Amino acid sequence: MKSIELLVEAMLPRILLAREFELCATTEKTKGRVSYSYEIGFYLGGSGKLCVNGKEYAINYGDVRFTRPGTHLDSTPSYKCYTINFDFGENSTIYRNQILDNIPEYFNTTGELAKQFETVIKCFTSNEVHSKLRANAALMHIIYAVFDTFYSKKKYCDAVRRCIAYIEKNYADKVTLERLGEISGYSDLHTMRLFKHDTGRTPHEWLTEIRVNRAKELLSDGDKNIEEIASACGFGSESHFKILFKRITGITPGVYRKNARLI
Repeated sequence: MKSIELLVEAMLPRILLAREFELCATTEKTKGRVSYSYEIGFYLGGSGKLCVNGKEYAINYGDVRFTRPGTHLDSTPSYKCYTINFDFGENSTIYRNQILDNIPEYFNTTGELAKQFETVIKCFTSNEVHSKLRANAALMHIIYAVFDTFYSKKKYCDAVRRCIAYIEKNYADKVTLERLGEISGYSDLHTMRLFKHDTGRTPHEWLTEIRVNRAKELLSDGDKNIEEIASACGFGSESHFKILFKRITGITPGVYRKNARLI
């Protein structure tokens, strides 16, 4: 199973299947399977059970299942649910970012997401010109709502907050893991683990994003040339800046500046 990084701003889901599914009490236990795409399901109730990677859950109304590629699934009747299968361009690929990495595999809600699931299913089967766009928008709303509930309000631990404050203040200078370890009061390795656990990113990834975002500001509003911007944002060289900027944004700094000034 391949795993690649996916920028949050580049999350454009491709819905493969959206349907309402029912497993009646008279149906035998389903044959176990492995998911090859992302799946998110909303359960409308029942007396059945679901097994996710060997962990069993009793199904209740409002339960939501978030399944990543490579997950082993098995279920016992009866239950009814809405399911959406999707990916971000490639099947059998796990995409990694702060959003996707921090959504639980199974949890209960009060049912407020039901209408969004219904919208996705309705639009997926529609032939109207705007239906696929609306389906994707509803799916993104579901993903955002789930993440917002479980992670975005989480407070970082004191050690990670100190590291973030240091990075935001000193992004233009050389920021080392050793220095972050001194600030956090932990070993370098443990600091990186804490940072990854709380933010979903490594300190280097966090630093790079801050530098690129600052570079975007300077490219959009200012007369500094590319070399000066690279230096002001803490990049070691103009060439390194260009490589990282294009890797993260998909375009070169020059094209970004040109587009920004056309808006």
